[in-house]
Amino acid sequence: MTSIKTFKVKKTVFEFLTPNEKKILPFLIEAAKDVDKIFCLQENQVNNGANFYPRDAIKKEIELAAKNDPRIFSPVTVVKRNKDRKLIAVDYHVEYRNLLLPISKNLMKAANICQNTSLKNYLEILADSLIDGKYQKADIAWLAINDSNLDITIGPHERYLDKLFFIKKAYQSNVGIIDKDITHRAKSIRDILYSTIEKQPNRISPPKIVDTRALYCLIQAGFLGRALFVRQHLPCDANTTEKYGSRILGFLSVIDYKFNKLIYPIFNAVFEKSFRQRYSRKLLKIGNYYYVLLTAIAQQLHRYHNSRDRLKDFFPIFDEANSVVCGIQHSKHLVLKGVINQKELEAVMIVQICWGFSEWILHKKSNVREDYLKGDALIFNFLIRVGALQEKGGVSWPNFAKIFFEMENLSTIFTRILQEGTYSEAQEFLSAYLSLDTFKIFGNKLDYIEPI
Repeated sequence: MTSIKTFKVKKTVFEFLTPNEKKILPFLIEAAKDVDKIFCLQENQVNNGANFYPRDAIKKEIELAAKNDPRIFSPVTVVKRNKDRKLIAVDYHVEYRNLLLPISKNLMKAANICQNTSLKNYLEILADSLIDGKYQKADIAWLAINDSNLDITIGPHERYLDKLFFIKKAYQSNVGIIDKDITHRAKSIRDILYSTIEKQPNRISPPKIVDTRALYCLIQAGFLGRALFVRQHLPCDANTTEKYGSRILGFLSVIDYKFNKLIYPIFNAVFEKSFRQRYSRKLLKIGNYYYVLLTAIAQQLHRYHNSRDRLKDFFPIFDEANSVVCGIQHSKHLVLKGVINQKELEAVMIVQICWGFSEWILHKKSNVREDYLKGDALIFNFLIRVGALQEKGGVSWPNFAKIFFEMENLSTIFTRILQEGTYSEAQEFLSAYLSLDTFKIFGNKLDYIEPI
């Protein structure tokens, strides 16, 4: 099954590009398409370890092998068996060389005619890094791009495909056109929220340089094409971000696509009629944009030392859930600053509920976003349990202040678990609140909405 996803954008968006950018664009799109072939070799819906590890290798065997050879747990190696049946690590750039060569060639073709010095430098380094495995050089060059209306990322980034250890990175690609006006507004909100965060135990300070870009995606492939993220933080390597900074990407095409295909239809399906009449489509669409931006910034603001090692396979669940509740918690600062009004804040919270149901629908087609589904289930079940949400002929809530208050309670719980919680504590909370049964109750209302 192909992971390539293309998006239609308005003709006016292409007017953002210079003549030279229009010339190099076809080469970038061809390079992005070819990532699908690599991702299809990595993906496996049945195995928790996808195709990163031998299917007959149990978890303990892999852990023991990694003690003798740390490269077994490198995020950019495939684990295989040699002739003696021993586990060995093979670098991505060696394993997938034949598939990486045409990608590299198209990137070099684009670089050869590119007139933007920083973009040209990045494309050349990216083309080389895919072949020699020096991915950090490409990440640094990407962060240094300026005055470009195009954005492209290709390489191994996210770890969600590896449900066995949450270590191995999956290949992905994205080519998009930057909307500078929306980017400027997003940066303004980022600056407000970054100025309000308080000191917390074990918190990793965000990189000094945190760029923000909003772009219209033309094509996504690999992990992004399958998962259809609406936002992403890159680079994914902590060592790189601490020294060189990071960038928050907002994928406008995917945001609109999911709103039209999932979020708004879900709103009409699961909320009770009298409640729905209070919120227009336009208002909810605005709330959807704010929701994506708030969760993206919150995730960057709430990183804690050793949380990944302590929580292991539970980490992505709590990380995603925490970005949601903390994003909503931080939104109060936008209300106080007059950036958004009370009604828009309510729309943000309504959209959050819809996103939980969207993950349930998407899970029918692929488990690649399973951690998102579990994180949303934790939030939804908690709010139902404490009475912040009610289900009577559809979802509604009797008191807006109540649901916001409980979101703040949840942010305290999730933040503490990420700060200093143990694996057993995380497991205890999951045992109490992780159930998909609540989503199943709405099955008949959601059946007509197709996974995208």
